[in-house]
Amino acid sequence: MVDNVQLAKVLKDAMKGGKSTIGAKESVAAMKGSKAVLCTTSIPSGLGAKLREEAKKLEVPVIELTQSSVQLGRMVGRPYKVSAMALRGVSDSDVKLLMR
Repeated sequence: MVDNVQLAKVLKDAMKGGKSTIGAKESVAAMKGSKAVLCTTSIPSGLGAKLREEAKKLEVPVIELTQSSVQLGRMVGRPYKVSAMALRGVSDSDVKLLMR
């Protein structure tokens, strides 16, 4: 389970650098070169399966969050739901921190 404080810090850094992709469909398209993919509990099942399959093919770790898409949207400062997110501009230590 990912700690909310640690997740908020990593998301803040990723959003500041502009090296993240928001949205499930967009994350599938932008997965190449990503260091990790975040999935919420409320991602549609078909889209979630496609996202996980693509991540496995490209060897990108998928981090399953306990938060809903509404909560993730608030964490990244968006007024809408965010069901998935691809992170490119984060450090390897941040990825390992989220995977614990």
